[in-house]
Amino acid sequence: MAPNRPEWVGAWWLGFLVPGVVVFIVSFVVMLFPTQMPAAKKVLESKIQKGITTVAEKTNELHRSLAEITRDTIPVAKRILKNKSLNCLVFGDALVFLQIGSISFLPKMYVIAFRLGFSEVGTVIGVSNVVAFVLGLVLGGAIMRIKDWHPKKLLLIYAIAVLVSTPFQASLFYRCDSNTVGGVDIVYPNSTASDPSLYDTCNQDCKCNTAFPSFVCDQSDGTTYFSQCHAGCLGGELNDPTDPKSGVKQYTDCMCTAGKTVTPGECGSRCQTRLYISLALSVLGTMINFSGYAAHATVYQRVVSEVDRTVAQGWRQFVTRVLGTLPAPLLFGYIIDNACTIWRVNFDGKQGNCWVYDLESLLVWFVWVQIILRIASSLLYFAGWYLYPEPTQEDLERYEGGKGAASNGYEMT
Repeated sequence: MAPNRPEWVGAWWLGFLVPGVVVFIVSFVVMLFPTQMPAAKKVLESKIQKGITTVAEKTNELHRSLAEITRDTIPVAKRILKNKSLNCLVFGDALVFLQIGSISFLPKMYVIAFRLGFSEVGTVIGVSNVVAFVLGLVLGGAIMRIKDWHPKKLLLIYAIAVLVSTPFQASLFYRCDSNTVGGVDIVYPNSTASDPSLYDTCNQDCKCNTAFPSFVCDQSDGTTYFSQCHAGCLGGELNDPTDPKSGVKQYTDCMCTAGKTVTPGECGSRCQTRLYISLALSVLGTMINFSGYAAHATVYQRVVSEVDRTVAQGWRQFVTRVLGTLPAPLLFGYIIDNACTIWRVNFDGKQGNCWVYDLESLLVWFVWVQIILRIASSLLYFAGWYLYPEPTQEDLERYEGGKGAASNGYEMT
């Protein structure tokens, strides 16, 4: 099967095999790390010197029994649930994860919007996303190295980064012009039907189906047809009349078309310039978004007290998975399926995947849902920033005295 066929899948399993092997190899390196890093020892020594903790308290913390851990769970849970700033962060992340779920469908969107081949879209999307991700992290790290920001300011920086990157989600609107599909967008020429339909009097004797697409183009008016059968073609011409395997040059006597002759393939051409502009906007938006990721990670370490950090991360993972990661494929899958105009119907009558989409409706819903989710998440981040308590004088003294050793901010207690 040729890679440009709509039913072509490719080596999808490589996406699981290669990262799996890499993670397996790296895991052996991770096992070589000590139980406590040198920097962590410096932090502990600094806290002991400042009277924040003692050696005995730290030792008891590391050697607590299961019963003691269980007994302390309820007070920790109460503190986590009462932490308004933390929960604004957590539920904001859930909305971001819900929006990020659209990435799974992004290759399909680029195939539809820019007429890319299924074999090349993965490379195009993968390379652009990796470049944007790396540039964003480097930029964010550089910003944090320039100045020591307090956690509340870091949260504000991340909220602004998410909000500023939101309009770039509309980069898909800068797409190729959509095709006009005969029998779907318009009625067939000379048809007496009032509404478009794939099956009409001009092809009623052809016994057409939608099991597999074989798009053809009527060059006279730029209309695409699902297949030569749906175009009502009765004859055809080969590229080389002496070689039956040379392929079809054109189909003739097509009763459902205006020009009576169609050529294999969809009408229209690829719009490379628009593709590059769309990718550039997408890369810029992703870079801006991830430039605040370092600040975001730091805030999570400071928005709760040190003893609650593990539980806070567990709470975040639970909420983002339940409200973000799990429903995301259902939400965007529904949006994509709802925009389908031609479904695959197998020879046994069972419905399969979608062949043709209403591009305008698909992009409007696909993009605007993402924009709304990101605006809502940024509002939650701004709320978290607003609810984050101002540092006390003691917090500032601990921060100033512990730069580079004790902490990069103050902790909420």
